[in-house]
Amino acid sequence: MADKKTKKMVRVHFTGKELLEDKVFDTTRAEDAKTHQIFDEKRKYGPMTVITGEKELLGKVESALEEMKEGEQKVIKLLASEAFGERLNDLIRVVPLKNFLDQKINPFPGLVVRVADAIGKVQSVSSGRVRIDFNHPLAGRDVEYNVELVKEIKDNKEIADAVFDKYYSRIPGAKKEVGEGTLTITLSPNLMKNLDAINNAVKGIVKELGIELKFKEDDSETSQKEVSSEGTTADEEIMDEEKTEHVHGPNCNHEHVHIHEEKPHPKMIDGDAVSEERQKTKSIHALADEIKKEKKSGSNFDVTKDSSTTIQRPKKK
Repeated sequence: MADKKTKKMVRVHFTGKELLEDKVFDTTRAEDAKTHQIFDEKRKYGPMTVITGEKELLGKVESALEEMKEGEQKVIKLLASEAFGERLNDLIRVVPLKNFLDQKINPFPGLVVRVADAIGKVQSVSSGRVRIDFNHPLAGRDVEYNVELVKEIKDNKEIADAVFDKYYSRIPGAKKEVGEGTLTITLSPNLMKNLDAINNAVKGIVKELGIELKFKEDDSETSQKEVSSEGTTADEEIMDEEKTEHVHGPNCNHEHVHIHEEKPHPKMIDGDAVSEERQKTKSIHALADEIKKEKKSGSNFDVTKDSSTTIQRPKKK
């Protein structure tokens, strides 16, 4: 029998606003996105599923949610230090233009670059060098979130379904069986092995929600061929799904360098002057190694769409 619940699972609507310019930058509501001209037809709008106590959200937002009741709305104001941090000159880097041109990419101010765990925006291109700002676009800005706790999910079957949707719905070939206080997930042997650490972590989380999580191996021939359609490993995908449910905000995690176009942020194109020491150009992979502090970097740029939400806790640089 599963333990008594010590966490809660909730569905949350929110709209985030930058206070200096009084500008909405993110929302889970389609109507708000259209009103404020940030609607993305590729994004699925709707309440975000959150498990309190798992530090999925900005700290002050999660603390407020833990005290809120179903149907309650609250406006939560955050200083820059409580949200996306202050702007740091150390996060402005220079890389050779050749790294882009070798992969047939013409960088321009406003182009968004993902290197290892860091998202940056091209500030300028000149003299064979590209200056990239790896500060969060909202760094240095005070913000507020209008948060609504739409529903607290209490029914065991609903919790089990939501757990599967949150952590496993994007895993190729994953199947679920929902019982009385149990959730059984079937995975191929390869995925079972690759996801072992993640499965154990999720098992601990859902136990506190009153659900016992079990796993079964699917050793059918089809399951042996299951791979991500984009070439990422299944454990990478499940972590992305856990951390990134929406499309706004540069918090995605991936080993490779990614590029996608985004409208230039008016405050980020010119930027502050970079120190003479920082003007030393670095290869894109040396930069990736420096940012990650590991010897992991992709050999190519890939075109992708960022898929995180700004209400989520920023990853440590």
